[in-house]
Amino acid sequence: MIAVCIATYNQEQYLAQAIESALSQRVDEPVRLYIGDDASTDGTAAICHRYKDDERVIYLRHAENLGLLDNTLTIYRRIQSDGCDYIAQLDGDDYWIDDTKLQQEINYLRSHPETGIVHTAAYDETAGRLVDNDSPIKPVGDIHLCYNLRGACQTNCTVVFRTNLLKADELYAIQKEHFPVLDYPLYGLFAQRTKFGYIHRYTAVWRSHSSVSQPSDFSRYWHYKKERIRMWRWLDNRYPNRFHYRRWKAAEWLFLQFIQYFLQKMSLFFA
Repeated sequence: MIAVCIATYNQEQYLAQAIESALSQRVDEPVRLYIGDDASTDGTAAICHRYKDDERVIYLRHAENLGLLDNTLTIYRRIQSDGCDYIAQLDGDDYWIDDTKLQQEINYLRSHPETGIVHTAAYDETAGRLVDNDSPIKPVGDIHLCYNLRGACQTNCTVVFRTNLLKADELYAIQKEHFPVLDYPLYGLFAQRTKFGYIHRYTAVWRSHSSVSQPSDFSRYWHYKKERIRMWRWLDNRYPNRFHYRRWKAAEWLFLQFIQYFLQKMSLFFA
């Protein structure tokens, strides 16, 4: 069984496309969608209600907003309890464009038993246009010695991993830190005990708009970037000498992020 993890909050404008792109997959294993609705206040619940008679869709609605990390962890724990073999990531505002995406990735994992996680190339949808989002730095193979801020380059909506990589103690350790996102620290932990696979094929679209990881307000943007540093330091403390955290490297990275932010704002202003 392949579980598709869809964490969503107030994404009624995009959610139906995400769901349909997952349900349209042509794959030789059963697929089940787990939608974690983090107490949305828009029409998200109504969209999910459309699929109430589809046994492939499991709708999990929280009574109060938990945040992206806790919402996703709740979905993971339900997936684990249901005994699914694989987890595919698909945020509620992204979508898949290749109906063989899951089959390709499952085939890869079947033929590479030493690999626990696989990802693909993706497009970035900006202002209605699809832009190549395929970073030249792709995590592949044994990456535990180079997984730092530059190593987390996989686009989350392209990822499939084996459910048995999830360890209760690690999920609890991440949860205690209250990080704003889950993918960065989680994949860093995965890197300690499995290899990463990569398929050079465009299978998904990541929407670039204001979100937890792409805030438009500078203070929130700056807070998130500092949180990335905290995640990197946390991984390095947990596995000394494997993540190569250095204060000067962190400061250099923050400075480059600062410059990039204002260059983007200037380009929009003069566009």
